[in-house]
Amino acid sequence: MLVGHISDIHQGVGYSGPFPLSRYNDIDNILIWTADKLIKEKVDLAVICGDMFKDAKVMLDRASQEILSIVRFLRRLSSAGIEVIVISGTPSHDSISSYELIKEMQIPRVRIYTKPEISTVEITDYHPYFNGKPNYTNYNIACLPGLNRSMLMTQDEYKGLPAEQVHRIMTDKISMLCQGMAAQMDEGKPKILMAHLTYQGSDTGFTDLLMQNEPILTREAVAGFDLVCLGHIHRPQIIDDKVFYSGPVERLSFNEENIQPGFYIHEINDISDSEWNPRAILVESKFIEAPARRYYTIEWDETALIHFLNHGINGFNTSFASDIKDSIVRLRYSCSEEVARQVSRKKLEQALYDAGCFYVSEIKGQVERVDRARNSEVTELLSVEQALNKWAINQGIEESERQALSAMTEELLCI
Repeated sequence: MLVGHISDIHQGVGYSGPFPLSRYNDIDNILIWTADKLIKEKVDLAVICGDMFKDAKVMLDRASQEILSIVRFLRRLSSAGIEVIVISGTPSHDSISSYELIKEMQIPRVRIYTKPEISTVEITDYHPYFNGKPNYTNYNIACLPGLNRSMLMTQDEYKGLPAEQVHRIMTDKISMLCQGMAAQMDEGKPKILMAHLTYQGSDTGFTDLLMQNEPILTREAVAGFDLVCLGHIHRPQIIDDKVFYSGPVERLSFNEENIQPGFYIHEINDISDSEWNPRAILVESKFIEAPARRYYTIEWDETALIHFLNHGINGFNTSFASDIKDSIVRLRYSCSEEVARQVSRKKLEQALYDAGCFYVSEIKGQVERVDRARNSEVTELLSVEQALNKWAINQGIEESERQALSAMTEELLCI
C-alpha cells in the first residue's frame, strides 16, 4: 500500500501579501499540485493530519471560501480513486463545524474524524485479481485528532491543577488511548497511527516556547504501531525510524524560511513469513518537495547598503537576484546616521519590486547613533539663550549660525 502523508495546510485569507487573496491562491495552487502528484505516484491512501485551516473563528463568507478550496482538493483525490482520511487539528486553527460540514457533503472515499477512532479502508492489492475477482485488503488506521485543551481544563477532574500536572495527566491518557487502539487492530496487518500532537524527541524548532507544557505523544504510546504519521510541527522530520512529520506543503511565514515544504509517501509491505517471521512490516518512505513560494531575509551591513546606493539592486550578483525573484522579502540593514540620511525606504522597496520580488514584507533599519559629549558647563542655572549658545559651541556650530539661533530664540521667548 502507498500512503500519501500531508499536514498543516493552513488554508486561509489574510496572510501578508500584495493583495488579500494572494497567499490563499498560493496555497490553493500548491494543493492542486499536491493532488496531481499523489495521483501520479498512484497512492492508495492519503492521510491529512490536521490544521487544514488558518483560523477557526471566521466570518461565513471567508469560511465558505476556505472550505471550498479544501473540498476541491479532497474531490480531486477522491475522483482519482484515492481513499482519504482527515483528522482535525489544533482548535485555534480548525473549527470542528468546518470539518462536520465537509463530512456532511459525503465526498466518496473521504472520511473525516474529529474524535479518536479507528478507521477501516479497503485497498486493492498490487496483485488485484484472485480467481478472476478483485482482491481487496482491509487496513485499520488509528485516528487521533488535535486536543481541545481549554475545554479539558474546565472539566472537574482538572480544575485547580497546575498546567504542567494537567498536561502530564493528559499525556498518560493519550498513551493509554493509543495502546488501546493498537491492541484492537489486527495483528496480522500493518498498524498505522495518524495524529496531531507533539512527539517525544521531535525537533520543534522555533515553536519550542509555544509548546511548553503541551501533552505529548510518547514512545510508549506509539510502540504498537508500524507507521506514525503526524501533523502539528512545521518541520519535516523522521524520529525513531517510524515516526514522521510531513510539515506544511506551503511556507506560511518567515519562521519557515529555511524549511523545505512537501509531503511524504510511505510504501508499506507485509513481508511476514508464517514459518520464520510471523509478523514483519517493511515501511519505505520518500519525501516529495513542493514548489512553495520562498521567504527570503536580506541582511545588509553599511558596506552593502552603500553598494546599493551607488549601484542599485543590479549591482549585486546573479545569485542574489534569483533568491529574491518571486519571493516574499524582508530587508534589515545597519548603518551609521550619516548613511541612514541617504536612504529612502520607498526607493528601496521599489528597487526590490523592480527586481522581481513577489512582496516586500518589511524594511527595517538599525542606525548606529554617535553619542556626543555633553558640556559640563551647561546647567539649569543658565538662561535659555546661554544654554543654547554653549550647546552650539559644543556641537561645533559656526559663530554666524549661533548668532542667528540666538536671535530666533530671543524672538520666540518674547512671543
